[in-house]
Amino acid sequence: MLVSRIRRPFRVAAKWQCLATILVASVAALVSGTNAFVSACLGGTIGVVGLLAFALVSRRRSNSAGDAVRTALRAEGAKIASVVLLLWASFAVYRDLSVAAFFIAFIISIFLSGIALAISGD
Repeated sequence: MLVSRIRRPFRVAAKWQCLATILVASVAALVSGTNAFVSACLGGTIGVVGLLAFALVSRRRSNSAGDAVRTALRAEGAKIASVVLLLWASFAVYRDLSVAAFFIAFIISIFLSGIALAISGD
């Protein structure tokens, strides 16, 4: 199963991202309706997918410091590429996008992806 292959810090960060996305989407739905709800869900999901891309690429074991740096750079590149692609797709496909709800959820989700580095893998 894919989830069992992802280390604990990334699973914890993804849970926080999902909870924050649900919270932002719920508030957006109450304030602005269905389009804002869908927009917030899209924005938050982009951060989760970016974290997943980073986690999957960074699974590779490194034998040296140089390998570790290359792996980290590849993982960050995968995260950035997936985020940019999904941002473009969201704006291209969903014409009724609520920009405020979308970017609030997106920014919070991306911010929370950084907590994976602060969580012990033990």
